[in-house]
Amino acid sequence: MKINEIVAQNFSTIFEDNLRQEICNYGILKKADPDKIILEIRREIEFIPFIVSGVVKVMRRDGKGNGIFLHYLTTQQTSALAITYALQNKISDIRLKAESTISYITVPVKTVNSWFVKYNSWRSYYFQLNYKQTSFLIEKINDIAFENLEFRLLKYLEQASVVYNDNTINRKHFDIARDLKVSREAISRVLKKMEKDEIISLGRNKIILN
Repeated sequence: MKINEIVAQNFSTIFEDNLRQEICNYGILKKADPDKIILEIRREIEFIPFIVSGVVKVMRRDGKGNGIFLHYLTTQQTSALAITYALQNKISDIRLKAESTISYITVPVKTVNSWFVKYNSWRSYYFQLNYKQTSFLIEKINDIAFENLEFRLLKYLEQASVVYNDNTINRKHFDIARDLKVSREAISRVLKKMEKDEIISLGRNKIILN
């Protein structure tokens, strides 16, 4: 499928004609396999990725091996944080990593920044996206501060289930522990309790929501 067909299929109800044409003119269609990093921390942001298929994980990293999962990006989305960093000419403090095989369109930052002046649909899209993703972050801070690990873990699994439209979450205990910034032993212990309570069923590197 050509880029103009993909843009029309994904963004015809979101962006006006001229903006969609600019995405076609300046955008590059790319694909990435699972675990491929498409935006790295401590790097200048040269392009903004628009997801057209698959799932991308957004993480906050400190460059010392420490990090925490923030939220997912799916079809018709991009990272409001990445746009904000680019607007301020700041290097990235987040990592965008493909969770599944993904297709995405990269558009140069200079082009994206010009849309704020030119297109009402872009401003509306960005503000809605920023509100939604900021709400995710506030909710995550609230959960870390006030909720126990079982609540956080169940919420994490339910979010993954919704994103993938599948009750089976294929993930190692180590990866979950890293995303939630807790020990692997703590995750394994809580998962076993949840299985005993018949909330989930455990398999090899997979968790099934009952």
